[in-house]
Amino acid sequence: MKQITVGVDASSESRAAVRWAGAEATRRQQPLHLVHLWLTHGRTAQAIPHEEALLRAAQRLLQEAEADVRARFPGVRVTSELVTADSPDALVTTGGDPAHNDLLVLGSQGLGAVPGYLLGSVGLHTVAHAGCPVALVRGAEDPARLGDGPGPVAIGVSTRPGHEPVLEFAFSTAARYGTPLLAVHAASRHPALIGRDELEHHAAADHDAEQFHETLRPWRDRFPAVHVVEHLSHGSPARAVLDVAPGAGLLVVGRGHHAALGPRIGPVAHAAIHHALCPVVTVPHG
Repeated sequence: MKQITVGVDASSESRAAVRWAGAEATRRQQPLHLVHLWLTHGRTAQAIPHEEALLRAAQRLLQEAEADVRARFPGVRVTSELVTADSPDALVTTGGDPAHNDLLVLGSQGLGAVPGYLLGSVGLHTVAHAGCPVALVRGAEDPARLGDGPGPVAIGVSTRPGHEPVLEFAFSTAARYGTPLLAVHAASRHPALIGRDELEHHAAADHDAEQFHETLRPWRDRFPAVHVVEHLSHGSPARAVLDVAPGAGLLVVGRGHHAALGPRIGPVAHAAIHHALCPVVTVPHG
């Protein structure tokens, strides 16, 4: 059976992520694996004498997180691991391997002193390179709600081929949660129609709406119990997902792979993980 892995550190965002992951493991009936990444690269000579104390603190952190999960979610099988490495790739290897993990969960820093800042370099690297979906949970998440029924699942929908993993994750999650699915798609800008008459613009909008509906149709058929609300936006794709995020309990977006540049966080995923207040899941796709 695959597991859910959650990254653990000393932040309030990490505590919220651990509790969110525990609730998710309960819903999925999957084991939960807690990981603390012990980065050795870049340690200064002054820090070396304190290594033993830092190591004990890291071990204690994992023990406390594991005890919290066991107390809150007694039905979840939980394990923990201290991973020593000299690069953040270790978190990708441990928690982002789709052969063993269905989901990797990380805490995300809320908007604060640095406007728009959400994740550190380790988190951003992990989101860009993980082979499985990555959930990012804000520290502002109310722990009292984590075990209760979540709000609707929202998804930014692309009508291009290759986005099936994103749709499958969103529909299956909405079915498991028993909540509606808020599907949003940004209409094409149609620059060739600038200056044309209103009738042509309406025809283009109708074409976008039809494509959007047809993209969702096989997934509606596969998940008939999921109530789908379609929203065709005329803003940018990034603006479209941010507009539906405030009413959602979870926002699902795609994270693509550029033929020349490799894995990358595109503008939609970038906007979602930096500005949406609800938990955000980025799903890798072709």
